[in-house]
Amino acid sequence: MEKTAKNDEKLRALRKELSQRTINMLSREESSQSISRDPDHVRRIGKEISRLIRDEFLEEARERLEVELQAHPDELGFLNLLMIIHVMDRKFGDFSEAKKLGSRIMELAVEQGNIYYTMAALNNMSIVAHNEGHDEMSKVMYLAAHFIDRRDVGPMRNLAGWHARRNRLEEAQKWIDKLIETYPDWLKHEEIVTFLKKDESLHNLRNHEPFRQRVLEKLAK
Repeated sequence: MEKTAKNDEKLRALRKELSQRTINMLSREESSQSISRDPDHVRRIGKEISRLIRDEFLEEARERLEVELQAHPDELGFLNLLMIIHVMDRKFGDFSEAKKLGSRIMELAVEQGNIYYTMAALNNMSIVAHNEGHDEMSKVMYLAAHFIDRRDVGPMRNLAGWHARRNRLEEAQKWIDKLIETYPDWLKHEEIVTFLKKDESLHNLRNHEPFRQRVLEKLAK
């Protein structure tokens, strides 16, 4: 019973973490949004639906997406949001719908040369792989996303968390260092600061002396 409770707590923490990352992704600065090449109506409606996801009104978000996808069945922004819901709200450990959506998003994104959603699909599929117990495959997908865009915050953050969860603190710290070296003004980036201060995946790393010196002491100033 105790083990089940701990597993449930970990799943809740992952849901919360994924939800916050979803909102961060959809709230990035205009330069990142332009990379996604979403039409204006997709950005506007996507932000409304992302707020529902953040507040865990998943059924309402799903219903709105189904309406939008009837009119725009190949719209990457809407497909990505629906995939995220299926990752967060899976039933009985079944990720089959999330994986189908991930495959569809990858096909469309590659066909359109859309790097943003290629990476989004890789990141979401890596979370599915993690939850299905395919740890090494989840890392491979994070690395593939990093290869596509070495400046994107998401893959570096995910790789740091991947190693930290497994108590591989030196490896986790390497990805933290890479992140803050890529963004020397990282203290001005709310997404990065929130991740470093609050993300559940870095729980083990926050007592690691290099992390304390290079990150926590600067955050405390």
